[in-house]
Amino acid sequence: MIKRSRLLYFVLFNAFLFGLTGFALQVFAQENPFNYNNFSLTLPEGWVKQDISKGSEKEVIGSLKSEKIAGTTVLVLCYKGWRYNYSSIRIAGLKTIAAVYPKGQEMLKKETKLKTEGGLTAVTELWRGAVDASGTTAFLQTPMGIMETKAGWILMLGFTPSASGPPLEEDFLKMIKSAK
Repeated sequence: MIKRSRLLYFVLFNAFLFGLTGFALQVFAQENPFNYNNFSLTLPEGWVKQDISKGSEKEVIGSLKSEKIAGTTVLVLCYKGWRYNYSSIRIAGLKTIAAVYPKGQEMLKKETKLKTEGGLTAVTELWRGAVDASGTTAFLQTPMGIMETKAGWILMLGFTPSASGPPLEEDFLKMIKSAK
């Protein structure tokens, strides 16, 4: 009888440790969220929030940086008020793209609608632009995403060298799809 009870305690103790280990792994493997008012999205692996520079527009609510994709950032802007709609937000995004790429820009992928996990409708586009980098022309890619949320109209703009365009586009779509 004594041997059985020790065996039982041993099994129960191991089950407890196994359960505790599984719980700890879940806690440490949790997703990295970006939150603003009633808006949130999940950052893919390798993405971190960075401080917003002091000279930024008041609409900038977040700046995200990829630690996996060199030279890659995503700006998150929020426009609030009755005067904003999809067209005005798209124009604001296109003006920003034009300002960043003074040597020209072109649309690589037309507007695409998709549903997010939170039931929001988002519209994404992909742009490429040219900049002058020490006398040579360099090309960058910019995915743009727009969605209407409870917090306001969200505009997301990514920036990366053209060679890193596909990985940014993949991560950008993961962020958009996770929006709630």
